[in-house]
Amino acid sequence: MTETVRYMDRTRDYYRALGYPSDYVWSRFDTVPFARLAKPLSEARIGLVTTASPPDLGNRDSSGKRQVWSDAVSPPPARLFTDNVAWDKESTHTEDRASFLPLEAVQQWAAEGRVGDVAVRFHGVPTEYRQRKTMEIDAPQVLERLRADGADVALLSPLRPVCHQTVSLVARHLEANGIPTVIVGSALDIVEYCGVPRFLFTDFPLGNPCGPPERPDLQRTIAGEALALLRDADAPRTTRRSDVLWPSEDEWRPRYGRVKGEDVERLRSLGDERRRRQAQAREPG
Repeated sequence: MTETVRYMDRTRDYYRALGYPSDYVWSRFDTVPFARLAKPLSEARIGLVTTASPPDLGNRDSSGKRQVWSDAVSPPPARLFTDNVAWDKESTHTEDRASFLPLEAVQQWAAEGRVGDVAVRFHGVPTEYRQRKTMEIDAPQVLERLRADGADVALLSPLRPVCHQTVSLVARHLEANGIPTVIVGSALDIVEYCGVPRFLFTDFPLGNPCGPPERPDLQRTIAGEALALLRDADAPRTTRRSDVLWPSEDEWRPRYGRVKGEDVERLRSLGDERRRRQAQAREPG
């Protein structure tokens, strides 16, 4: 079996190339909350959570900070904004929204009785390097909105590496407050390092955790695997690898996040500019 991508290592190498003196410290927990299904899955309402942004980028407050947002599942949005997150743009695309937010696939399983029904809204959580904001502000807001929708369980699907940490922190908060969750994602090392109750690992390029674009048949299969994991898991830290294989024979794994020698000077310049903007943003006024 092909070795999975080590996204934590690649993220470290990338930010070192940008000139950051300290490595990012990822979230890690010794204990993992675990909420059992309070009713049969066939009677449960499922809520969906994504790390994509609305098409109009309307998830920002008056100061420009990103915040939790929500939208209706019917009619489903044709597209969401993902250009600002670091998915694998060389190997795939995110023009098919169902490849990272599986509304139609879950609705099909609901129509066939695998799950009771789908909540009337889905929710977007901003990706944050600041773990405290995710845990203390964003995760409680997601919980509040899922409860308002009457959701019994939740499926969370991240896009880029740090997105996987974000949804892991949100899932932990939901589970601690009685809502069983399943994450469908592609960064195995980040999710397992953090520690979550249920994780369906799809070994795909970042950006399409819920199935290859324009393959509704495979997206449906993956959604079914996620629902089965919600139903079957009997202990936290349950990881299951999807049976669905990436359909292309192209070897995408070595490309993502690589830092080639000729890129070092460009990345260092990019890092200097990023740090200048960050310092400017912190200045009064």
